[in-house]
Amino acid sequence: MEQITKLSNDFNEFIKHAKLNGEPSCLYEPVTYTIMQSGKRLRPMLCLLACDLFGGNTNNALYPALALETFHNFTLIHDDIMDNASVRRSKPTVFKKWGGNQAILSGDVMFAKAVELALKSPVNPAETARLIAKVSIEVCEGQQFDLEFEKRNDVSVDEYINMIRLKTAVLLATALDAGAVCANTSETNRQLIYEYGINIGLAFQLQDDLLDCYGNQEVFGKAIGGDIIENKKTFLYLKAIETANDADKTALFDIFSGKKILDNNTKIAKVKALYDKVDVKGQTEETIQKYYNKAHSFMDNIDAPKDKKANILNYAEMLLKREK
Repeated sequence: MEQITKLSNDFNEFIKHAKLNGEPSCLYEPVTYTIMQSGKRLRPMLCLLACDLFGGNTNNALYPALALETFHNFTLIHDDIMDNASVRRSKPTVFKKWGGNQAILSGDVMFAKAVELALKSPVNPAETARLIAKVSIEVCEGQQFDLEFEKRNDVSVDEYINMIRLKTAVLLATALDAGAVCANTSETNRQLIYEYGINIGLAFQLQDDLLDCYGNQEVFGKAIGGDIIENKKTFLYLKAIETANDADKTALFDIFSGKKILDNNTKIAKVKALYDKVDVKGQTEETIQKYYNKAHSFMDNIDAPKDKKANILNYAEMLLKREK
């Protein structure tokens, strides 16, 4: 935990002096508002921990780490517009605070800033920028699948897993890969740490799905039940459809298709009651553990010191044991 704390402090100190503002001020206020909120700093921390894992100088990974954090927050600004979300990290979202047009424009400048920061990497900046470009395309693909799934009643669990791989897991994997690039490690190690990131990312997103339904809003930082309100075909919904009886399947279809109009609180309560009947919570927790174990198998094959591996494993475990 000592190294995790040190790297966190190093990044927080670095971000204080990063030039994230500018003129016109109204363009950059949402940028600093978003990035300077504490959040989990998950992606920059994974980048720094991966650099450390492979014996690199973690100072060389600070710009890539900030590039990843800036890119991630850009996606959140646009995601909140599409989801009509009013709360993020227990505060008003950018589009609720400044309006949709400002949120779009400030998000756009954040994407450009992310590329600019990647190109400031002292180690292989071209490769770091390429990783940002690649993950940008993948995240957009995942978001498009997510939007399409809201209108379909035939989404499979496998399709959903592929969607969250693109929308969420690839960014965590890219953060680890970027840290590996900064350490000049082998291609094999890069591939292994990337696959570790994919699987820990899948576990992390499924945990996020679970918390959206069963979490504590003060701890989670977002309104509980948002996925249900937005008719999102999450893993919880799909597992319920797989295992519920015909009557309960019909009830879920009617609620999520809009055939049955309910106020938000009633909608959330009825869906959760249907989920509880087939123990969706338990099924989701079991799948989270499956991906967590798979991630460990990739970490086991990485050529790196055990104490350095432990730093990443402990950090991931801490995040997966958030308030349930």
